[in-house]
Amino acid sequence: MSKSVYSIVLNDAVVEAIDNMAYRLGTNRSGMINRILAEKVSYITPEQRIRNILDNVERLMDSQDVFQIMTTPGDSSLMIKSAFKYKYNPSVKYSVVLNKSGSSARGELRVAFRTQNAMLLNELSNFINIWNALEHKYLQRDINCAAGSGKYVRELMLPEENYDENQIGEMISEYITGFDRIMKMYFSGADAEELEKNYKEFISTAKYKI
Repeated sequence: MSKSVYSIVLNDAVVEAIDNMAYRLGTNRSGMINRILAEKVSYITPEQRIRNILDNVERLMDSQDVFQIMTTPGDSSLMIKSAFKYKYNPSVKYSVVLNKSGSSARGELRVAFRTQNAMLLNELSNFINIWNALEHKYLQRDINCAAGSGKYVRELMLPEENYDENQIGEMISEYITGFDRIMKMYFSGADAEELEKNYKEFISTAKYKI
């Protein structure tokens, strides 16, 4: 969506209120005015579409006991913490980052494991290798991802049409839930055959393979 520069005259008190609101929501004055006007004329901007998707992800993840929503500044990302019962007391954080791409949104999932234990980091690396192998086997497409030093980043192939914000939010939350569940199965001692069986069940029920 193209943007242009316009000159408008506003009351100073109104500008101050807009700036305060923009600060609380992690955006700037222009973005805040654009959002307010878009809401007034019932127009959904690409930024609002992204926010709607993330709001739905937040609602779905927050309804599950194993996840905790964390405060994230701005409108294009969401951070989620997962309860992880394992020795060395690690924690896992999922960050969903969405960016505009024309009229659609591009997504990225960032997974960060908060631990300094070398043995656990090695196990995490082993799991990521297993997960990537399963993804390539069953999705049968190239997947943009990277891993290293307790981190994993994967592109989310979000649909461009035929799905609304609620459905896309469901796809993202389902993917995170599946990843989290199978990862914890690995650390509970599940063998490769059991992990593959559960991945197949997980991916077969997905509404859209992101």
